[in-house]
Amino acid sequence: MPASPPEPSQPAHHAPPGVYWRLSLMMGLQWATIGAWTSTLATYIGANTGPSGEAIFGSAFVGDIGAATAIGALFSPALCGLLVDRWFNTEWVLAALNALSAVLLVALSVCGHQGLFFLIAVCYYLAYAPTGALASSMALRQLPNSAQDFPRVRAMGTVGYIVTASLVGLWPKLTGYSIEATVIPMWIGAAVHLIYTFYALTLPSTPPEESDPASPLSGAGQLWRSRSVLAFLAISLLVAIPFRGYESFINLYLNQNNYAYPAWVQTFAQYSEVLVMLAIPLLTARFRLKNLVLVGVLAWAARFAFLAFSDGAAHPWMTYTAISLHGFSFVLVFILGQLYIDRLAPPGLRGSAQGLHVLAVFGVGSMISARLSGWAQSVWLTPVGVDPPPYEWRSFWLLQCGVSLAAALLFAVFFFEAPHHPPSTPNEDDDSQPVEADPEEVSSAESNNPVA
Repeated sequence: MPASPPEPSQPAHHAPPGVYWRLSLMMGLQWATIGAWTSTLATYIGANTGPSGEAIFGSAFVGDIGAATAIGALFSPALCGLLVDRWFNTEWVLAALNALSAVLLVALSVCGHQGLFFLIAVCYYLAYAPTGALASSMALRQLPNSAQDFPRVRAMGTVGYIVTASLVGLWPKLTGYSIEATVIPMWIGAAVHLIYTFYALTLPSTPPEESDPASPLSGAGQLWRSRSVLAFLAISLLVAIPFRGYESFINLYLNQNNYAYPAWVQTFAQYSEVLVMLAIPLLTARFRLKNLVLVGVLAWAARFAFLAFSDGAAHPWMTYTAISLHGFSFVLVFILGQLYIDRLAPPGLRGSAQGLHVLAVFGVGSMISARLSGWAQSVWLTPVGVDPPPYEWRSFWLLQCGVSLAAALLFAVFFFEAPHHPPSTPNEDDDSQPVEADPEEVSSAESNNPVA
């Protein structure tokens, strides 16, 4: 459905080139940190599970380690969002968290005990999880026309992920041996964290926004009184469940089925992500948010169906297609989610709003995902007492497909897009505050509101 003309209050100009490229490099470093090692973590754990390798890990630990991500996303993003909204410059907090992340990642690489490994991983994600929300919040504040410029800046984060993931995946081309089952990817990630630490201190100054000092969370309730926002977070949470199932196991799947250069093959997902992200301004100008997100959720179901029926390496085109669907499934759900939450956030609470979005999606959603994936791993992939492990991948992927289809159905039925009221900072001549639409008005107004 064609969008209505942009509202007068929406800025028409773009960020100065210097600011644009500094924020783009920030995003590149932000995602290069985890691109180096998270995609191969399952292979490292698998190589040291049960009778294999050093026998450090148990049969369900690939799924269980996802809980570390969830715990980090549950507790720290909202707190750090409050810190930058009220007391500290965003660039200072980013520098401190990246320095701590580097130390913890080195500690993780030398750990030889499952319980301690999990504890260090939790501490790492407590430090790392807020940085994504803080980087997005800084970019959204510094870019005059965030609806147009943010997707392009965020696309550079995916480029950063591609660079480090490709380095790890193509390592055999450089040295003649693979490092995907070793700790070297963690060392690469730690090195990028250190670079990011110093670079963060050079970013544009982003002090706390002005807000009501008497009640730092007084505006947050506006976000949650709208049934459209609650429905969006709930469905995004549900979509995050199979997302973690994919992220945790796709590298192990590729290695188990003898695909060449698995970590590099995974970057096909990021190439498609960049393309879809660059197309976001065009898509949001042409289609409603609800339709775009629904396409993204259905893309999740399609990619799991392709993986389920690819039969390992029997139909590699299905596997490559599934991986390449990542651009639609990730960008249309999670990146649009960031833009949607930001446009409804009151002034002075944008960092907190992004943190709460991370908490709901990557905290609660990932916690459920970790338990579900761990259970599925112990039933179909590496059940206790079965040697060699059966790795019944079809059943594993079909479970994720079913969750995605359920999310698509719920989203189609229950989500109603809220009207767009761009936030504005109060001044001496205007004491008004941005007010969220009454939930009862949402349904009738839905058809006239573009995403940006």
